[in-house]
Amino acid sequence: MTDEKELMFQVKEGQLNKLAILFENNKVQLFNYFLRSGNNRALSEDLVQDTFMRVLAYRTSFNGTSTFKSWLYGIARNTVADHYRKNKSQHQLLDIEEVELVNEHTLYEELETNQQHDLFAKSLNNIAPKHREIIISSRFQQLNYQEIAMLLDCNLNTLKARMRNAISKLQSSYQQLVGENT
Repeated sequence: MTDEKELMFQVKEGQLNKLAILFENNKVQLFNYFLRSGNNRALSEDLVQDTFMRVLAYRTSFNGTSTFKSWLYGIARNTVADHYRKNKSQHQLLDIEEVELVNEHTLYEELETNQQHDLFAKSLNNIAPKHREIIISSRFQQLNYQEIAMLLDCNLNTLKARMRNAISKLQSSYQQLVGENT
């Protein structure tokens, strides 16, 4: 696979056909990012399209100081925030346990049993969106800490503290649910 940063520089220079390669390489992961964030399938598909329209529109702002993936997720994050800011009264959220993810490595396949899946999904849904975003970015979207820190506009030590806090909140939520189910 060609380096995505190099492809983005080619898009920036006017080779717009290279954007199709970036879209194909990232559409499933981006869709899953939106879906795991609690959006329904239709909205997630729309957000993927909107994100790539913004990649095209803001291509000249790509400077290569970060990876393409972290730049893309920064745009994705802004896209979903703008969507909810414009549509405050129209929430199209879906419980994560009702979500059937696309790709060969789904959340369901990573967990051994349906019960664990349900508990994990409920735990993830029970924590604050800011905590959920960090966990999803790290564990499911496989962004490294440096990329997430750039995405959230914080330093690495702050991100590590936020990650510990998010994991602690997730663990507490999981333990509460396990206690409720036994």
